[in-house]
Amino acid sequence: MKEMEEGVFLRLQNIMKKMKETDLDAILDDARNKIAEISKNPSKHLGELILQAQLAYDMLHCYLKKECKFPWKSAAAIAAALLYFINPFDIIPDFIPGIGYIDDLAALGIAFKLIRDDLRKYAEERNIDLKDYGLE
Repeated sequence: MKEMEEGVFLRLQNIMKKMKETDLDAILDDARNKIAEISKNPSKHLGELILQAQLAYDMLHCYLKKECKFPWKSAAAIAAALLYFINPFDIIPDFIPGIGYIDDLAALGIAFKLIRDDLRKYAEERNIDLKDYGLE
């Protein structure tokens, strides 16, 4: 586990070394726009994330039962995000009122963004409305 943490840390360091101030400006612009978008209807975005989490759970369950196929990287991303989600002692411990789940939601959101195409395909195969899940 410690080796994995060190590997992640080294990757983050490499990314940080390659960043330029113009990259930071773009990140801040994107973050401001996203915050403004979510602020308009925060419950909609949280609801979509929860639906995506349920969909990802079903997707991983289907994969493990060998009832459906999709790339291993997607299964690993779902498993890692769900593992992070269920761990009560993560970056922001879950027992802290009001903010304990912020990092969990971020981890899920990042994972679902990485596997978005596979989530869409899985949902379409089950005749799930992509719009309801924020996957359109």
